Amino acid sequence: MEEKKSAREIAISHFLDEIRCKNLKPGDKILNERKLSERLGISRIPLREAISTLSTLGILEARQGDGTYVSADSNGALGNIIKKYSLFNRSMIDEIFEARSLFEPDAAMLAAKNRTAEDLKKLKEALVQHENALELYLEEKITPEKMMEYDNKIHLCIALCANNNFIFQITEAIRYVTTEHGFFNGEFTIDKQHFKQSAILHREITEAIEKQDIQKAYEKMQEHINQISYALDLDMIRKKENDELL
Repeated sequence: MEEKKSAREIAISHFLDEIRCKNLKPGDKILNERKLSERLGISRIPLREAISTLSTLGILEARQGDGTYVSADSNGALGNIIKKYSLFNRSMIDEIFEARSLFEPDAAMLAAKNRTAEDLKKLKEALVQHENALELYLEEKITPEKMMEYDNKIHLCIALCANNNFIFQITEAIRYVTTEHGFFNGEFTIDKQHFKQSAILHREITEAIEKQDIQKAYEKMQEHINQISYALDLDMIRKKENDELL
């Protein structure tokens, strides 16, 4: 069941890890494409896609004729979400669910409208992988963290179905933050069956996208976001966030 990262994901993870570990700092110039592709063992095309994604999010900055730099703009909202996780005036978990409630139902609606046959095939494959992983999870053969990898793939495939690159990049940023903070690693979970409930709603969302039922896709995604928030002890997460700020 092990899922390998795509070349694009490898490159994105490399940059984010280097920034988080402060090996790359604001204003630093990244290596050229040839050296980076050799170091990471990937081709230049997915490397360019990763740089484009991180540039859109305000994390990297391409300077014409001078290469690509780590952005020095600390006011870039998405860049801060990923680099520092410290932008929020309220609890980060509240900000995340507010953003997801506003954003993901519309993304699902657009997915139902714009999806292609190939998009749908990839989404269905991710759905089956998630359901197979769920069986292993319920038998305690894989961890919640591993289960979240399959969950992430479903949501990214839905975003891909929208055929809007900006929507995909926003979804990827939200999923990254959620995963990095371990909200579903078990520590904050109230409903231990939430992955099972998510699988049901994932299938209903997929069916709505397949039938191009934009209203149902919207409603089922909204129901899914609500279901996810009910599965977590949000007060415990808020308390931990506050404690970490002290």
